[in-house]
Amino acid sequence: MNRKAFTLIELLVVIAIIAILIGLLLPAVQKVREAAARMQCQNNLKQLGLALHNYHDQHGYFPPGALRSPASGAVTSFFTKFGVTTNNVRHSWAVFVLPFVEQGNVAALYNINADWASAANQQARETQMKVMICPSTPNGSNRFNEKTVNSLAIRAAGGDYAPNNGYGSGLEGAGLVDVRVSQARGGILQVNTSWSIPEIADGTSNTILLSEDAGRPDRYQAGRLISAGTQTDGGWADHDNEHVVHGFTADGVTSPGPCHTNCSNNNETYAFHQGGANHVMADGSVRFVSASMNIREFVKLITRIGEDLPNEN
Repeated sequence: MNRKAFTLIELLVVIAIIAILIGLLLPAVQKVREAAARMQCQNNLKQLGLALHNYHDQHGYFPPGALRSPASGAVTSFFTKFGVTTNNVRHSWAVFVLPFVEQGNVAALYNINADWASAANQQARETQMKVMICPSTPNGSNRFNEKTVNSLAIRAAGGDYAPNNGYGSGLEGAGLVDVRVSQARGGILQVNTSWSIPEIADGTSNTILLSEDAGRPDRYQAGRLISAGTQTDGGWADHDNEHVVHGFTADGVTSPGPCHTNCSNNNETYAFHQGGANHVMADGSVRFVSASMNIREFVKLITRIGEDLPNEN
């Protein structure tokens, strides 16, 4: 008689073969998925870079990395040129480019003459936008930063991109930067400062506008989740969204140190891409910078007028 079914041994062999094939396929699928996520992340940054350039074309300068108006006294002409006519308000760089990333509806909700954390701006700051989120980041767009401002508990939609607008003086004390760089440690999107393209003496292709600082409000160190929801500065509308390079040890615990990328997301460049992070350069291009780059060379990409082109060979 002909057999009509597998024997138990044959069935186990087939199952084992299928399991092996699945095991071989999973890493490939994960690599394809991460490649797609990394590409989307780069596309997001490309859109933000284009938005910053469109803003520059319209106004003649880039927006500030954050705007923090004086708590008392007359509002200066610098703040009025951004539409601020009152005192004691703070805003992120991102609120200025909303109309240029097809978020005019959110821009219409945002009141520039009310603080970012005020009730008047609650609906706008809690709006989650895909263009502000890297899809490689855990929890994706389901992240809110919660903090207390003026004794009020608020929350803000997360953002994975931020102005990397300088480097900390601690790097100088640790001997991790060249002396001539320290003469001009600031970048482009600085707090309460706006620069134009002609003022970028190091060249637009050699100077960073935006970097990834992903995962906030969760705290990550060297690829490990250390604590959930403990950071308070990652909201796209938060004036504290901007950061400077402090440098960490490889484990992400101690600063300053020689690691500039993917060691800590505590106000540092951090991405969930293997080996580095994405950045928008001042010429609008998106560039993946390796975490293995020497920090001396990395800070040269930050400075606007350091007269210090990086040597990447």
